Amino acid sequence: MKKIALITANKILAQGLDAAVKAMPDLEFKFFMLLNSHQALLDAEIFEIDVALIDVMDRYAEGKETPLEFCERLHNSLPNCHLLLLVSQDDIASRKMATEAKKQKIVEDFVFYDASLKYLFAKLAAF
Repeated sequence: MKKIALITANKILAQGLDAAVKAMPDLEFKFFMLLNSHQALLDAEIFEIDVALIDVMDRYAEGKETPLEFCERLHNSLPNCHLLLLVSQDDIASRKMATEAKKQKIVEDFVFYDASLKYLFAKLAAF
């Protein structure tokens, strides 16, 4: 069973995705909600996750490291973990950062917030 971790402080997003995963048992995902960004790296290591779904908008809060810095640390800590970013299609800075992170092979890919659940789950299953 593939271990998927959503890294976000957005509880509504996390609970919604958790409910969707539970409603589709054929996905064979074990879903973790990592809601504490200060603890996310340690939790990801402890749970030995296979895929990290990272909410990029959450990473821009004041006083936090940049999304790219966070992804680099996660990539270095768990080199076999696939990183998939959730990005706002309207945020030019996030789109540029996600594209650059993909070019540098820090992350595998990114999806926009307005993508369908079917598309998101297909991307997650492909890793």
